[in-house]
Amino acid sequence: MKRNTIWSVVSALLVASILLASCATTPTPTEAVQPVAPTNTSVPPTEVPPTKAPEATKPPEATATTVPPTETPAPPTPTPLPPTPTAPALDASCGGKGAVIKVHDWSSADRAEYWAQVLKAFNDAHPCIKAWTVKLPDDRAVRLTELAAGTAPDLVGFDSSDLPLVYRKGFLIDLAPIMAADNFKPDDHWFPGVYKTGIVDGKLVAVAKDYSTSAFYANTALFEKAGLTLPKEGWTYDEYLQDMMKLTVDKNGNNASSPDFDPNNIVQFGGSLPYWGGDTGWWRGMQSFLYSWGTHTISPDGKTTTGYINSDKALTAWKWMSDLVHKYKVVPSASYMTAGGITNDGLFTQGKLAISGSYWGPWYQDTFNKAPDLKWQAIPLPTGPGGHHGAIMWMGWGISSTSQYPNEAWQLLKWLTTEPGQQVFALKALTGDIKTAETLPALKDPYWKVFLDEAPYQDQLDDMLTPFYTTCVDINASKLMGKVFQDTGAGLDLKAELDALAATADQCLSTTTIQ
Repeated sequence: MKRNTIWSVVSALLVASILLASCATTPTPTEAVQPVAPTNTSVPPTEVPPTKAPEATKPPEATATTVPPTETPAPPTPTPLPPTPTAPALDASCGGKGAVIKVHDWSSADRAEYWAQVLKAFNDAHPCIKAWTVKLPDDRAVRLTELAAGTAPDLVGFDSSDLPLVYRKGFLIDLAPIMAADNFKPDDHWFPGVYKTGIVDGKLVAVAKDYSTSAFYANTALFEKAGLTLPKEGWTYDEYLQDMMKLTVDKNGNNASSPDFDPNNIVQFGGSLPYWGGDTGWWRGMQSFLYSWGTHTISPDGKTTTGYINSDKALTAWKWMSDLVHKYKVVPSASYMTAGGITNDGLFTQGKLAISGSYWGPWYQDTFNKAPDLKWQAIPLPTGPGGHHGAIMWMGWGISSTSQYPNEAWQLLKWLTTEPGQQVFALKALTGDIKTAETLPALKDPYWKVFLDEAPYQDQLDDMLTPFYTTCVDINASKLMGKVFQDTGAGLDLKAELDALAATADQCLSTTTIQ
């Protein structure tokens, strides 16, 4: 089906923008996303010496390699800054005047040190403005309740898909006036292909902390043992299944393509599901999968899911994913993982998972580099019947409309989303900050190159087509994934389940309003 052509044009320009950023100190408004990979953590966030950008004459072709990923430098010295009930004190020189700015933080354990470093640097540089960490609630409803009650922090964190609802409910301010007063021009600092994801109804209401494309992770030693070569750009889902069959091994050494294979005694799985744990699936990962099968989940006007989320193409895709669990036995089921208290990254680290096909972003380099005797590499997403597509992952901050200190909140937001913060945050994801991108020569890193090469394949996010996508579509679709991935999911009538999902979603879309 035809999708948003504007997004398609932007996507086509993404790789070209990498080169433009390398050659120009000031980008033009036509530049798009510039993903980067950090290579130097020894540089303090407030002092970035000029670094010559890598020379290139054309976007590099996507390749897979058995060369181990570039070793990530040691993280910055820990400077813990946990949330506390007591606000940080303003410097005595402020005479009691100033502002304490609360900011949502969603750092995982492996990112806490980075977050603490950035906020400490901000507080040291701003005697009369202090940043105070507030942990981001996992429950979206809790965040909306806090915003409605006026108890949310000054800088509120949301996934890009939540922005239409949050802004239209009046919970975020338009950033244009406050940036104009600061003589701050977005196109001089951020790549439009990234920051414009924060635009709702023509107004910039949030700015990305970082963003990610997604890829798979492959255990190169297990590929070598099975006599397989690492996949390259253009490999298909059929080839992915064939590889998983050969890489899934039972206790007797038989792989899943052997007639002697014992599915009840698997010691090594070939692939994995878009699943983190609990009773739901990883919907953003499933979106990338569905897009590549030539289907989206909602109409372009955002009003109906019937004929989209339950289309024939969608049914075929869901059946293919279900068969990985129940027919071919090449992925660990949700039941298996729950019973064992294990995760995909844990299985991968232990050498019991050959391809982690969970549609991960570039989040695990540090973790896997530290795993003893683990040889691994990132590989591109497969191409499906509908082509090679992906769903971008983006999260950032907006300024709460109830903030008493919007100007001070802007100073913190600017710090977090430009060089001081991005030089550190880019250690775990891709950056939209132009100067940070120019100082980090990611094109030479085989690991990050895979994620860079995924940039042009990012499709229109269905989430952005209605303020109610999360409530009406995402939540119920994720629950269906959880059902399908359980051992009991083998008996599900997928067509009936998808039809019911579409009916429920459409009823929700037709009756839900912004209060």
